[in-house]
Amino acid sequence: MAAKTPGKPKSEGLVHAFEHLAQDSPKELPPVVIAIGPDDFLRRASIDHTLKLGGIDPMNISRFDGQDAQWRDVNDELSTQGLFDSGGPKAAFIRKADPFLTAYREQLEGWIEQATLGSTLLLDLQTLPSNQRVYKLAQSKGLLIGTAEAKGAEFTSWITQWGISKHKVQLTASQAGVIADRIGYACGLIDCELAKLALFADSNGADSIGKVSDARVDELVGGWRTQTVWKLSEAVAEGRIAEAIEGIDKLIMSGQTAVGIAAQMSWSLRRYGVAAAWSEQQKRFGAQSPMLPEALSRAGFRPYDLGKEENRLKKMGWNRAKDILTWLVELEKELKGSHSQEDRARMALESFIFRFQ
Repeated sequence: MAAKTPGKPKSEGLVHAFEHLAQDSPKELPPVVIAIGPDDFLRRASIDHTLKLGGIDPMNISRFDGQDAQWRDVNDELSTQGLFDSGGPKAAFIRKADPFLTAYREQLEGWIEQATLGSTLLLDLQTLPSNQRVYKLAQSKGLLIGTAEAKGAEFTSWITQWGISKHKVQLTASQAGVIADRIGYACGLIDCELAKLALFADSNGADSIGKVSDARVDELVGGWRTQTVWKLSEAVAEGRIAEAIEGIDKLIMSGQTAVGIAAQMSWSLRRYGVAAAWSEQQKRFGAQSPMLPEALSRAGFRPYDLGKEENRLKKMGWNRAKDILTWLVELEKELKGSHSQEDRARMALESFIFRFQ
């Protein structure tokens, strides 16, 4: 049974993302699913979770960009079976669909009105007024998910639950409160913070739920130090080693530890390694090019950062990118073993950074 998570009250058929993400019972996909609101991360997470509940791999659906998508292509995808389709449910996801809705409002209204089970249209919208016909049709025939800002116990309860379900780290209410206070209502950033904390959670295995100390939460989460580590990670990725070493020195002088810096940098740099690994896998399956934007997106980079992250990956060099995951494992072993003392931990961290020179 899913954990009961306080969520925003339902408003005109709208279920809040926090409540939706807490559900774990399989459900047949309705004809239309619309995620609405200001939080990009929550909208994407809600769409992916809907597909999971429906038994569909999020990677196996057709995806369109709302700025460029054409109704005929979306309609064809929902209405026809391809030569290699399995015959199961058809699903199409339109990312940032606000301009698509503006351009094809009448077609969407007609499709939703006539839609039957077996095909699902998923829309990611920043705004959708409740007096619009698309909203009312989706309310009666589908699922509406909202991401409006939640505060207090609603927000900290989600942080706690998300830490357990996605990162296998169990936080106390006070720890979740610290994260909420320092980061604010930016669920994508909170997801990043939880991923960092999970690296140092005290657990008994890959599938067990671990805990983290108050001191570690205070050390790793938010504040100007976090922003400095982001800049430091960018410097490493671009090969600006002197700048990165100077940044480490400033952070340590301010009270940060080498282990804490490594935890934050590891999460950021690991994504380049994941992107490279995915691209290499595609090559082995016959792809002609690395498809870097898609690889970076799958690794967790935000859509509006893909251009600059692709440039960073190119500066880093493909061979280094392919080795990052191995280097990070080696660094983690050193920090937990032979280099656990602070002075030796700093030496291990700086040696790791020099590999990007």
